Amino acid sequence: MKKITAIVFALIAATTFIYAEGQKDNSDIPAFDPNKEYNLSIGGYGDLEIAYRAVFETEEFKSKYPNINIEYQMADFDGHHNRLTTVLAAGEATNDIEALEVGYIAKFVEGGGLTNLASAPFNGQEVGKDIVKFAMANATTRKGNLVAMPVDIAPAVLFYRKSLADKAGIDFDNLKSWDEFIEVSKKLVADSDGDGTVDKFAIPHASEVAMMPLNGGKSGWFNKKGQALEPKEKFISSLELVRDIRQAGIDGDLAAWTGPWTQSFADGTVAAIVNGAWFGGSLKSWIAPDLAGDWRVAYLPGKTYAFQGGTYLSIPQNVPAEQKAAAWEIIKYLTTTANAQLTTFKTIDAYPALTTVYDTPIMHEPVPYFGGQKVREIYADVAKHIPSDTVTEYDAAVLAVFNNAITDVIVNGVTPEDAYQKALKEIAVIAD
Repeated sequence: MKKITAIVFALIAATTFIYAEGQKDNSDIPAFDPNKEYNLSIGGYGDLEIAYRAVFETEEFKSKYPNINIEYQMADFDGHHNRLTTVLAAGEATNDIEALEVGYIAKFVEGGGLTNLASAPFNGQEVGKDIVKFAMANATTRKGNLVAMPVDIAPAVLFYRKSLADKAGIDFDNLKSWDEFIEVSKKLVADSDGDGTVDKFAIPHASEVAMMPLNGGKSGWFNKKGQALEPKEKFISSLELVRDIRQAGIDGDLAAWTGPWTQSFADGTVAAIVNGAWFGGSLKSWIAPDLAGDWRVAYLPGKTYAFQGGTYLSIPQNVPAEQKAAAWEIIKYLTTTANAQLTTFKTIDAYPALTTVYDTPIMHEPVPYFGGQKVREIYADVAKHIPSDTVTEYDAAVLAVFNNAITDVIVNGVTPEDAYQKALKEIAVIAD
């Protein structure tokens, strides 16, 4: 607990300067000038540069913004977010637009450092009226400030291999509860080579399921009254779920993104995984490209609605005023135009945050990789039903605490009740 507390206190100290800087208004921002040439930079991670380059090469964009030139500063996922956290805390120069994964929004949502896009001249809440509601809520502070705009989301679903499910006599498509999921998944567990060691499992790791009853674990750690881990039953159910999965022996205890974890989807070690819609792109592009036609998508058991990832675009507070108007034009275009949203989706399988594209023809097309299943219709339905939760500046630290509780239950045999109570005590120190 001392280590966690020290980390949190360091984060609070680092954001004190950021908060003060974040209180500036936007009255000094000049209007976007279509006759002026702008040179903007975007900071991001992963395949975002590939997607945005594709957008900016479209005729629609080039005809609308011939006066905007774009440069990129890309890094791996952790490197990008670590850089951004450091430069914001130090008040140093940033890119004009900075991408954020949804899990990092909480670090800035109350602490400042990012321009309030809700106020004039941006009026982001109105501009984003057609963006899925939960995603807008995740970037909105308790005071109503909007610190970033959602550009893509990741509705959570169950990916599974049909051939393995059929062989075991399992129907993953209409599971009424997580208890039913555990029960049917036992049929997938096997010692395939007869050496006395189980080598076939339902899913890679119990912890990957833990956040599904908690809306993906990206928000909602405090209720509207500021009480942590309430209602209690919801958080206890998460801990009970991972306990029951591990005790049932249906997970392979494979750490995420390790070699064995990645290989498990191609070699049949596991038959399913709970993840965000983006994982479908990873399956077909590099994890299991040879299994086209065998993978399928189902709703989470009991039609649990949650998300697992998502990208947001922000304008740091210290970006020069004359750059902000142009940066906002780019963010508006990427987040609220059908061309940008669909181009990004076609390029890197990042599911659109803009609800008005959910009824376009491509969203109803059968997907060959998933055996002709119309998986995007499932993604859209999940996205529309994901609840909006409260986001606070403590969310990242609380997530770390709850992850420790999950580990205690899975690895150390701690009861869900005891793990919950321990987590509450640690959170009380953090959010006192």
